[in-house]
Amino acid sequence: MVKPIFILIVAFLLSLSPEKVFSQNYNKLVYNVKGDLNNDNLEDLVTVKADTADLHHPFLFEIKFQTKGGKYVTVLKSETAVMDKYPEGTSSSLCILESLKVNKGMIIFRNQMDRGSMTHKFRFQHNNFELIGYTYHYAAPGAMEFVDYNLSTGEKLEKKTEYETDQILEKKTSIVKMNPLPNLKNFHPLDFTY
Repeated sequence: MVKPIFILIVAFLLSLSPEKVFSQNYNKLVYNVKGDLNNDNLEDLVTVKADTADLHHPFLFEIKFQTKGGKYVTVLKSETAVMDKYPEGTSSSLCILESLKVNKGMIIFRNQMDRGSMTHKFRFQHNNFELIGYTYHYAAPGAMEFVDYNLSTGEKLEKKTEYETDQILEKKTSIVKMNPLPNLKNFHPLDFTY
């Protein structure tokens, strides 16, 4: 009787573990980017791996902080930060990670869409990777749409320009504060369009 109860307790405690078990076979390294993310003058590591055997071609995004001893410690894993290459299981993609880089302590994702692009900038602050910048370009019917949003200050610029003349059709500047800022832990590129 004690043994089954012990097994149930262990199973329950394991289910509470903050570390998610990733069951995919991420067999191909797509990005391997280094840069100091936590301002300790050590090069941290950001990787994206793909599961090329899966119909949807999912990705695993990982951030590893370097220790003073030169080892890397995983601080974040996400299967949603980079969209599946084929989310519907076909050969089409809604949003493809075009580039990933570390610059001035920020992780910068640039995603390409059919008629535009999105750039998301994350910085390690308040013990999280928080979204601090967002830029959006889109070829809408009759006009180019542009959004530049500094989430740190709340300043947001929205603009529409005519294709052929670059004439500004609409321009709006506003202050839109967000608290708390979106977190990379829960990030999905198409959920964070502003």
